[in-house]
Amino acid sequence: MIKITRTCNPKGLAKTSKAFQTAISGMETKEAYAFYKKQSRVYLYNTEETKMYFKQMNKERCSFCTKFIQDFDDEMTVEHIQLKREAPQLIFEWNNLLCACRTCNTKRSTKAHYPEKYLDPTSITQIEKYFCYELDGKIVPNQELNQHEQEQAAYMIKLYQLNRKGLVCKRREFMKELMSDDDFCNKLITMDESSQNIIFLSVFAYYKKQRMPS
Repeated sequence: MIKITRTCNPKGLAKTSKAFQTAISGMETKEAYAFYKKQSRVYLYNTEETKMYFKQMNKERCSFCTKFIQDFDDEMTVEHIQLKREAPQLIFEWNNLLCACRTCNTKRSTKAHYPEKYLDPTSITQIEKYFCYELDGKIVPNQELNQHEQEQAAYMIKLYQLNRKGLVCKRREFMKELMSDDDFCNKLITMDESSQNIIFLSVFAYYKKQRMPS
């Protein structure tokens, strides 16, 4: 995971949120969620406007595994930090939405949100410090952090299953290239962060940091 700078609230989403808040005013959580489910074709959050904002904000990458999302307009999914059923009043709130690849979204599914553990890449300035990358391709909590911070990192890794086989294999291959080919590393340094060729932007950012003189 890497730091993501959140853009301003999409106007259409803000309008939808306001209308939805008015519609569920006075309802209990279960009632409000049931209302949303019945009206999910009326109140929308994954619109063309929202996709455009996420495309710009995330450089077409997943907020969690940081992998480039091929066919972004069709394959990008919207992840709710606080689940729709738990906080229906936040379903259309921009600060509660993140861009995710389908796999990360599916792996999290409906697992509960624990605010004391959740790491939001748009609100934590140095989110990269929470994770380290091993040469075998696995992502692990940074052992230099305090116990609570390590627990937060472990929670995110488990929540989105960031050590699933496909990610680990590609990270391992990528790390081998970075470690063994200085020309490849130097070429990557000159690339824009939106480049498809940087398979895992977070791994590269970590590797760059490790190479910098203290």
